Amino acid sequence: MNFKTAFIFWFVMVVIAIANGFFGEKVVSRYLGDYGSHLYKTIFIIVVIFIGARIFVSSYAPEPVFSSALSAGLLWFFCSLTFEFIFGHFVFGFPWEKLVADYKIWQGRLWSLVLASEIIAPLINAWLLKR
Repeated sequence: MNFKTAFIFWFVMVVIAIANGFFGEKVVSRYLGDYGSHLYKTIFIIVVIFIGARIFVSSYAPEPVFSSALSAGLLWFFCSLTFEFIFGHFVFGFPWEKLVADYKIWQGRLWSLVLASEIIAPLINAWLLKR
């Protein structure tokens, strides 16, 4: 797998996610409230991940496609975790408690679904393209 290309895809998705986050906080939350904004941001970025995975797998994933898709998904997952905690805490200044709170799915926080989609989306797209 071409890690450079997979990383570029991840980076583009992160830029979109950051823009989505600001838009959700500044615009969507006025109309849907905080939790509605959270749902919007989660669904939007999962859709972006599935679209990005489709483009990556169909255009850039070498054979064997499934192992390339899994490698890309794991790379995206670990890059996101690193970015979330390191960049989120040291650059954006979010406290550790706020960062960890986003993983409490039992409290309605859905960030875990975004991370899971980073692994699952390339695999689903590889499977769909192989059919």
